[in-house]
Amino acid sequence: MQTNIFPVIIASALTTQVFASSIELDKITISTPTKFSQSLQDTTANVKVLTAAEIKERGFKLVTKALSSISGLNLSRQGGLGQASSLKLRGFESKRVLVLIDGVRYNNPTGRSGAEFSHLLIENIEKIEVIKGPQSGIWGADASAGVINIITKKAKEAGFSASINGEYGSFDTRTYGLNSSYTADKFDVALNALRVTTDGYSALVPKDANLKDFEDDGYENNSADIRLGFNASTKDRVEVFYNIIDSKSQFDNRNPNDANSSVDSKQHFYGLNYVRTEGENQTKIYANRSNFERYYFQDAARNYSGYVDEIGLNFKVEYKKDGQVSAGIDYKNFKLDNKNREDYANSGVFVSNSNKTPGFRSGTTIFSQSIRYDKFEKFDNKFTYKLGLKHIHESVEGLVGSVNYATAYNIPSLYQLYSHVGNEDLNPEETKGFDVGVNYKGFEITYFNNKVKNMIEYVIENPMTFMGKFYNISNESSLSGVELSYENGIKDFDLAYGLNYTYLKAEDKDGKKLLRRPKNSANISLDYYGLSDAHFGTLIQYVGKRDDSRNRKLDSYIVVDFIADYDINSQFSLYGKIDNILDEEYQEISGYSTSPRAFYAGFRYKIK
Repeated sequence: MQTNIFPVIIASALTTQVFASSIELDKITISTPTKFSQSLQDTTANVKVLTAAEIKERGFKLVTKALSSISGLNLSRQGGLGQASSLKLRGFESKRVLVLIDGVRYNNPTGRSGAEFSHLLIENIEKIEVIKGPQSGIWGADASAGVINIITKKAKEAGFSASINGEYGSFDTRTYGLNSSYTADKFDVALNALRVTTDGYSALVPKDANLKDFEDDGYENNSADIRLGFNASTKDRVEVFYNIIDSKSQFDNRNPNDANSSVDSKQHFYGLNYVRTEGENQTKIYANRSNFERYYFQDAARNYSGYVDEIGLNFKVEYKKDGQVSAGIDYKNFKLDNKNREDYANSGVFVSNSNKTPGFRSGTTIFSQSIRYDKFEKFDNKFTYKLGLKHIHESVEGLVGSVNYATAYNIPSLYQLYSHVGNEDLNPEETKGFDVGVNYKGFEITYFNNKVKNMIEYVIENPMTFMGKFYNISNESSLSGVELSYENGIKDFDLAYGLNYTYLKAEDKDGKKLLRRPKNSANISLDYYGLSDAHFGTLIQYVGKRDDSRNRKLDSYIVVDFIADYDINSQFSLYGKIDNILDEEYQEISGYSTSPRAFYAGFRYKIK
């Protein structure tokens, strides 16, 4: 309903008085709820925004770590950097969350878990928009739980500008980065590159065992992107971009001292956009490709490559004073390059409308509606929709209420259908959900409730080998809960703070708990700005008890991270951070390790 906006305030003025009671939400723009830019204040959706300023001040290295600081999001990892990761949104697995990079699909149709969060680094990110709740009424399949849109940095400053960064820390972890851009009257280009290497630590570690007793599982990631833009006229712009993530991960295959297993992963993203802008009206024509490849050193049967091709046309029209209609058509082809070269296509059309009613009961009411029709080659065609209502009170300044109801449709991935553990008889999942929220001067409370029919889960059939198959859970699953958050500051002490808490109830129709979903989780952030040109920050994360596979229980844990940074001048800054400062021993997945206390130090230098 609102956003993590307080860090925007404190990050913009480190050497001045940084505390304010509010910020003009109409100056914060987002693009994910309707596929077009709009004011955050004008959307009814439940939206959270992580900015580049907040990412920098928290010292996040991975997208997963940044996202897990938001209420309603929880992380499960099979070890350290580069190991398989799953991010749950309101109890939904990541394969039910549509993840985009600048609007290009990041969900891997050849993988088990949707988006491969483990390889997403954070250095080149401008902001991350998280839209909670079913979003199929705009985006179609794969958006049952919501949409995460990762927006990278673009060329901004006139002429040439560049910056470099480096970091070194525990486990011989090294990070090198470059961000550069050039902007002329009609032409602009941005080039960014990032390299991370680490010796890591063992992915598999038995509970209560010593991490140092097992071999290390290293990781290497080379990521780069380039974007070219051309302004053909004051109204017409063409953009072309390319992004590559090339990584190699060592992992443990049922043996903590497995020194041979590894996987190479290459992900390529291509895009071509044409945008025509006439006043507040816009037309977009686009073509995208997402290409995924992975190769296992010891198990060729698990090798897969595939891609998603997408073309589409979207347009937005403003009407009267406070109305907006957007609509679009798109075509997607999903292909798996296995021996049978399996594929299927999906075409869709959507219409969305939003309008304000000023003066209604001493405030402004926003009503939004969207509907989408999807046609599939392999599955039944489907209508999905979303309705949203938001009221901004004037008689009670700072009070905002909202409600959203939506339906969603999640189709099985190519991996779930045709892999060595696939099941061609799978049916799509169907979701219905709503949330109700109230925000008052930084305090927000939201209740959400989602029902999922035909949820697709991996079922272990052989407990000795852990092999199994994907099946539809025959009954209805329920995911509901409450999210609380509060952000504020104490001006006299130059202190900013934020906290959030999530209560989640995730179970099937028979009351059986869904795995690895904590009932209780919370985050607390503290930031101190009392010293000139310096910042000290702490992030405390709590995750409660949860069930794991084979009737195992995962204990609750608290992880505390600390960061300090200092601006030597306007171009050069230094920082140091300590992850897991209390050296908490915990597991996010039974049998898999997490980082012990770790130290890192780095610099950032702006060349121009």
